[in-house]
Amino acid sequence: MRLTFVVHQFPPRYFTGTEQYALAVGRELQRRGHEVDVFCLDPAFSEATGPWRESHEVVDGLPVRRINFWGSLARDWARLEYRHPLMAETFARHLQAKRTEVVHSFHLRYLGGDLLDRARGLGVPTCVSLTDFWFLCPRVILMRPDGRACSGPPEGGRGCLPCHAPELALELAAHPASEQLASLSTTCGGLSKPGWDLRSKVATHHERWPYLRERLLAADEVVAPTEFLKDVFVRNGVPSERIAVAGYGIDAAGIAAGSAAARTARPPTFGFFGTLAPHKGPHLLVEAMAAVRGECRALLRGRTSDFADYSATLLAAAARDPRVVVQPPFSFAERPAAFGAIDALVVPSTWHENAPFVVLEARAAGLPVLASRFGGLVEVVRDGVDGELFAPGDAADLARRLQRLVDEPQRLADYRRAVVAPRSLAAAVDGFEAVYARLRR
Repeated sequence: MRLTFVVHQFPPRYFTGTEQYALAVGRELQRRGHEVDVFCLDPAFSEATGPWRESHEVVDGLPVRRINFWGSLARDWARLEYRHPLMAETFARHLQAKRTEVVHSFHLRYLGGDLLDRARGLGVPTCVSLTDFWFLCPRVILMRPDGRACSGPPEGGRGCLPCHAPELALELAAHPASEQLASLSTTCGGLSKPGWDLRSKVATHHERWPYLRERLLAADEVVAPTEFLKDVFVRNGVPSERIAVAGYGIDAAGIAAGSAAARTARPPTFGFFGTLAPHKGPHLLVEAMAAVRGECRALLRGRTSDFADYSATLLAAAARDPRVVVQPPFSFAERPAAFGAIDALVVPSTWHENAPFVVLEARAAGLPVLASRFGGLVEVVRDGVDGELFAPGDAADLARRLQRLVDEPQRLADYRRAVVAPRSLAAAVDGFEAVYARLRR
């Protein structure tokens, strides 16, 4: 079968959960004899080398077409984030050249929901994997700038303006015809044109969710990895029967063997692995460690460049405790050794985590997980069985639980024995193969 994967970024330069999963699924499908190619974005929107740039390469055996464009390619940058006619036209030609039989979308940010339109127009069925909240939220993470969690686009998307474009919201509020301008985006049915005038700029934000919802509902198959993520979309108007739930799968064998080989005798070591970002909450682990007594350590590994100011404050706080070590992120090949260096993973997120791959990898390594009682994390940690759930944003609650693990080594050992290996990559790909076959028929 000829398959085209669509994703907002792809290895080797980008290797967070979504693109990691797309690569793993693609490689396994290719191993089974399918033809898989990748149509992806390179999200580096500088104006150094031209308004439209493409590269064709092979990544771990998968042909990859990578596209980049200037931020000023069109008059409306915010609209390009979800609606990109030039990208859609390029994608249509790509499908024709590849003679694609099924499109599998893993992420469409800055590629545009109109790619699904072009596939449908060519008679190519589409499968959409919901890997986060991008369809609902232009900030992706369903979190307001003040750190409060959001449940979905208010007022059908009109309420997103103060959150995502506060200066534009103030400009609209000050306009004498603000109500009329705001209502135009509803009455025009999503057919507004990009432009620099206030009405057009407002329409871009108001129309985002209705536009993407229509494209999502037109997909032939929609898959969510957790019941939690499905429920968020259902609460925002997507019929429950339109979303299937199928958990992620990973190749656990290499992680399990490698982490076991790397394990050494040491004090209990608690790890945070991921981008050093406020909504990921690594500062909570640092704060909690300051209250924990006894022999233990914390190891934080992640990028500091994405949130430089936050990371600087975090590093300064960590430096005050010699038991806390901060290191750069690890490579794909270094994963087993990285998990072998810790005794429990801590996931202190303050946003709606879905099913983070780092938790699946920790499970593959046989590690207990301490996580915020929030979002999809509740589905992947059995509280008091193979880990613990603590109050989101509560460093004191986390500290109490860390202290108990330090004082009661048997508890940590019991959690470790209860860990169940995650769903296998082979099982996940079996499910996708069945979907592709049904869609092609």
